[in-house]
Amino acid sequence: MTTVQERKVNMYLAVKDFINLNGGITKDLPNFEGNFTAFKSTIDRIMLIAEIQKDTTTGAAKEKKRLRDNLINLAVNNSRSITAFAKFTNNELLLDKVKFSISDLIKMTGVELKNYAQIIYNKGEANIGLLATYGITSETQKELNNAIAVYDASLAKPRVGINEKAKATNELGLLFISADSTLENMDTAVEIIRSKQVNFYKGYTSNRKLVDTNTGLLALKATAKELTSGEPVQGAMFTFNHEAEKLSGNNGNGEITKKTSKKGSFHCAVLS
Repeated sequence: MTTVQERKVNMYLAVKDFINLNGGITKDLPNFEGNFTAFKSTIDRIMLIAEIQKDTTTGAAKEKKRLRDNLINLAVNNSRSITAFAKFTNNELLLDKVKFSISDLIKMTGVELKNYAQIIYNKGEANIGLLATYGITSETQKELNNAIAVYDASLAKPRVGINEKAKATNELGLLFISADSTLENMDTAVEIIRSKQVNFYKGYTSNRKLVDTNTGLLALKATAKELTSGEPVQGAMFTFNHEAEKLSGNNGNGEITKKTSKKGSFHCAVLS
C-alpha cells in the first residue's frame, strides 16, 4: 500500500471501531447499516489484499533461495566426488567439466547454476558404474536430478509473484474507491443527527480525519574547519530556518541557532 492508503486504512479502522461502540445511535439512520456492513466488508478485503501484496514476491523469493542453496550443496558434493574420480583416473577432460568450487556455484546466475548442475548430473550418470566408492549412487543422482527440476521450476515464480502483486495493487485501488464512496454515504446519514447527538458527531468527525503519521526525527551533524589549515573552528554560529516545523532548541519561530564546540562540531534535530 502507498502511504496515503495506509493513512486511510488507519482512519477506516478508527471509524469502524467508533461505530461499533456507538451502534445504538446509528442503527436507525437511513441506509446507514447497509453501508456500514459494506464498509466493514471492504476493509476486510483491503487488509487481505494488502497481505497478498506483501507476500507474493517475498514468499517466492525465499523459497527460490532455499531451493538454490539446496541445489548448490548437492551439486558441489557431487562435483567433489566426480573430481576425485577424474583426478585418480587421469581423466583430464572429465576433470575440466566437473571441477567447481562452492564459490563458483554461488556466483552463478539462476540459469547458469541449473545448467552446470545438469552437467555434473550428466557426468555422474555417464560414469555411474565406477562412482559408488566415491559416494555417487543412483539415489544421490536421483536427489540431484530432483533438485535441478524443482529449482528450474522456481525460476519463473518471482515473475508470477510480481504479476500477482500488480493485480493486488489494482484491486486495492478499486477497494479504496468503494470504501470512500460507502463512507461518504455514512457521512451523509450522520449529518441527520449532527445537532441531536453533538458528542457522537464530534467523535465521528474526529475519527473520520486522516492523520499524517509520517513523522520522524531529522538530524544534522557537521564540523566547521578552516579552509586552508583544516583545523576545527570553535564558536562558529550557524542559523537554520525550517518552515512550520518544530525544532529542538528553537525559539518558536522555526529558527534554530547552533554554535560549534571546541572540536568545531555541532548537532541539531528537527521533527518532520
